[in-house]
Amino acid sequence: MEEHEPKTDRLYRELELAREELERLRVDRTLSDVQTELLRTLLAFGEKPTRSLALKSIAQQILKSVNQIANISESSLFLLDESGVVVESILARGATIRDRKQSIVGQVLDSGLAGWVYRERQIAIVTDTAADDRWMPLRNTPYQVGSALCVPICRKQRILGILTLTHPQTAYFHAETANVMQELSHRLALVLDLVWSYADDGQPPVSPSSPPRPPTPPSPLPRSPQPELSRPTPSPVKSPTPDTSDRPPKTLPIRSKVPPPPPRTQPPISSRPPLDVPLSRLSKLGLYIVVWDGKFLYANRQLARIFGYRTHELASLKTMFYLIADSHYDIVSEKIYKCVRGQTKYLSCQFLGKCKDATTIDVEIYGVRTQFYGKPVMVGALRKLEV
Repeated sequence: MEEHEPKTDRLYRELELAREELERLRVDRTLSDVQTELLRTLLAFGEKPTRSLALKSIAQQILKSVNQIANISESSLFLLDESGVVVESILARGATIRDRKQSIVGQVLDSGLAGWVYRERQIAIVTDTAADDRWMPLRNTPYQVGSALCVPICRKQRILGILTLTHPQTAYFHAETANVMQELSHRLALVLDLVWSYADDGQPPVSPSSPPRPPTPPSPLPRSPQPELSRPTPSPVKSPTPDTSDRPPKTLPIRSKVPPPPPRTQPPISSRPPLDVPLSRLSKLGLYIVVWDGKFLYANRQLARIFGYRTHELASLKTMFYLIADSHYDIVSEKIYKCVRGQTKYLSCQFLGKCKDATTIDVEIYGVRTQFYGKPVMVGALRKLEV
């Protein structure tokens, strides 16, 4: 009997480790789904959404997701601009008169828990609001707060938002919940940063020293030497991997003229207006963010699923150009490059995609250029065409 006890203990430990890993994967998938849905919402606004409308919609969706993840019913969110001014807010108490709402936001940021988090730039757990000086009770609050969790949404040195979760019970929030919310905040920061760079505030820039005047049309971009695109070396049968040899990669110069169309047996590459996909079909879209050479900054699971990859396999690809069939490589890579460089207003075309197992599929891609931390990127969507 005693000889079996060490083996039994080891099996219990392995079972517990398996349960922890399963829970970690479940949480990671949930957070990825939230980020993907937020990006879909942003893309659904079109090529150049109004920033205020995008922030309002994103804020509402964030709170809905947070309440579901933490199993709570009351939470609030402040979204801040570069100077730390609240530009959008949703209070746990619901709709409030504008002046009253501004007063509450000011009090909370001045003397409340959100203000402490903003100044300290760290997460805060309040196990008992009656015994914690950081919590500032407000008059006429339509709900009871026993404990709270406040999380800053940071991107490098900038605070983009402050998220506050509340619950009527004391000691409701623990370290596990804080870790999940902190991981979620990293994903939310990426989306909010894209809103600020991708969306338009609807107002033309005005110099402080001059009176307002109508905006002038932008001047054409000066032509500059264009670097060559590195064409990845196809790998046999299995998932393509970047060339690790010492030989310089084969390069394909950007052409000034569009090559002749492929044979009729292949679907033509056709330019068309931006994708107009109903919201009910957004779940079929693969979402991405890439730099000029096709390197992924972000790709969702649906994009990986379209081409037969796992998410981590897709992220490890050197460039998204691995997903383009050889017959369409030159044209599509040039279109992507021109879009990121701002030489075209947007990217929208059909082409022949290459899956992990080397089979080909018909896909349609849409992308728009934006700035991400001062660098040009392309954010967009891709979908598989039905045969």
